Amino acid sequence: MGTTLLVIAYALIWLGLLAYLGWLALRMRGVRAELEATRELLERRAGETERRD
Repeated sequence: MGTTLLVIAYALIWLGLLAYLGWLALRMRGVRAELEATRELLERRAGETERRD
């Protein structure tokens, strides 16, 4: 009985850790997409400023 509970506890811990890492990976993907959009916007604005000068 004690060994079974220990195995279940370890399995739940690993599942929780994997779920957390998956959640972090999704957030990182969103942050990267937002960063890329910001870079493109800054490059576009820099190009517009150079044309005005």
